[in-house]
Amino acid sequence: MTTKTKANPGVYPVLLILLVLVAAPLVSVLITAVTGYRGEDSALDSLVRPEMLRVIRNTVWLSVLVVFFATLFAAPLAFFRSWTPMRRAGWVEVLVMVPFMTPPFAAAMAWMDFTRLRGVADMLLGPTLGDAVRSAINSVWGMGFIMAAELFPFLYLILRNAFASIPASQLEMAQVAGASRWQQFSRVVVPAVVGPYSLGALIVFIKAAGEFGTPVTLGNAIGYEVLVSSIYQDVTIDPLNFSKAAASSSVLFTLGVMAWAVQQQWAGRGVLASGGRVSRAVNLRPSRGMMALAWIYTAIVFVLCVFIPYISIILAAMTILRSKPPTPDNLTFDYFQIVLSMPSGQEALTRSIALGAIGATTAVILALAVTVFTMRSRRWPARFSDFLAVAPDTVPGIVLAIGFILLWNSPKLPFTPYGSQLILVMAFTVLFVPMAVQNIKTSAAAMSPTLSEASAVAGATSWQTFTRVTLPMLAPGIFAGWLLAFFVGIRELVMSSLIRPTRINLLAPWIMNQFEQGHRAEAMAMTLIGVGTSTVVLVLIRWWQGRSSAHVR
Repeated sequence: MTTKTKANPGVYPVLLILLVLVAAPLVSVLITAVTGYRGEDSALDSLVRPEMLRVIRNTVWLSVLVVFFATLFAAPLAFFRSWTPMRRAGWVEVLVMVPFMTPPFAAAMAWMDFTRLRGVADMLLGPTLGDAVRSAINSVWGMGFIMAAELFPFLYLILRNAFASIPASQLEMAQVAGASRWQQFSRVVVPAVVGPYSLGALIVFIKAAGEFGTPVTLGNAIGYEVLVSSIYQDVTIDPLNFSKAAASSSVLFTLGVMAWAVQQQWAGRGVLASGGRVSRAVNLRPSRGMMALAWIYTAIVFVLCVFIPYISIILAAMTILRSKPPTPDNLTFDYFQIVLSMPSGQEALTRSIALGAIGATTAVILALAVTVFTMRSRRWPARFSDFLAVAPDTVPGIVLAIGFILLWNSPKLPFTPYGSQLILVMAFTVLFVPMAVQNIKTSAAAMSPTLSEASAVAGATSWQTFTRVTLPMLAPGIFAGWLLAFFVGIRELVMSSLIRPTRINLLAPWIMNQFEQGHRAEAMAMTLIGVGTSTVVLVLIRWWQGRSSAHVR
């Protein structure tokens, strides 16, 4: 463990790894934005053109809308799951994770299918209401809503951990002191939650700014262009323009840094990490009417975020003729058999699960090292390592993807992982480290320094203290970080599309390719198979976790 006055030597190799994986790609983007790509002129002047300024405004506004809707979905649900009898409903957590497993463009296509002419919305609501829903979805507000339904679990998991970390004794002491319900909320709950909330909102904002699936499907359909779709076109459509892609990526990088700076000023670094195990959690006993409202709200969230999209995905995966309504005579199960018999589809599914697990594991190991070697240290190596570990959450994933291409796809390098699966493991590790670090640090914040001191007094070695005291205390954060990273990895699209070797099939790019080829039913069928497989993995892991906890007790 580190101290306030002395840096742990273990922090230096961790810092070196983070410099290579995180700092170097980002610096490559900024340098290329200024100097141009391999002798080409810089494209920074293109950023001040009216059409590009419009694209930048579109990106910021869309990201703000996503944060707004994600807060509506996540905050009440996190409160109910933490402080009310709803905490015993473990199936809620499983449903919350479903959007994580869904390729981002699949949800957009599902809502477009649901609201299409003579689609399910028209069948259930009638032409008038169906047209109103269709107009709402086919708008920037509809894009924000759909993206929030995909991204709100990021905010939910952070807020749930924050609510669960508040000891019941704090509220009881405030009540004994004569504090009203509002005073308890404003003086106890808000200070404990505002930091984690600002962090979750920042993550959602950045991921929304870098989201590719919904802008390229629904956004293109309604003519709403954002930076990420512009960058993707620059590096995938001839003539390729990496100089312009780097310049546009620098804008996304700047937006991320500005959002991070605002978040830091608002919440302060000291309150970001809260949570972990508490002596006794808050356990409210609301009236039956309040619990009924809580369940109704939860049902609405899941109907909008899970039920409707997946009913649409199921019907799209079974519909024979899209020109006709999804009636029983126009449905079939054949498309599931078709995709399961395709070698490329089998490879995409299995390889995505394997790479998701590997990337999540490497990210958790690196995040654990960052946490252990930087805890309670104010020396610059620890602080800089801590910053680099969370830096990928301050920039959209496409910026890192462009950075990986610019850095590693160079003939001057004596060795490069580019063109191999190693580049994907490196990229996934970078993407997953922030969420792993945040979850582990949340658990670490509840650790009292006296625990390790008592272990040392008892004669335990540093390794024994780590394995017997530190690691068990960090286990909830490690598990949450790994699970979150794993499911994000399975659905990840931008990194997988831009830097994967062409010979390697991965789930999200494979499904996207089926869409582009007009094989809509096959794409939706594989989406269901991928989500179903991931759900089985989630249920098994949670079962194992519950069984392990029971044995410990």
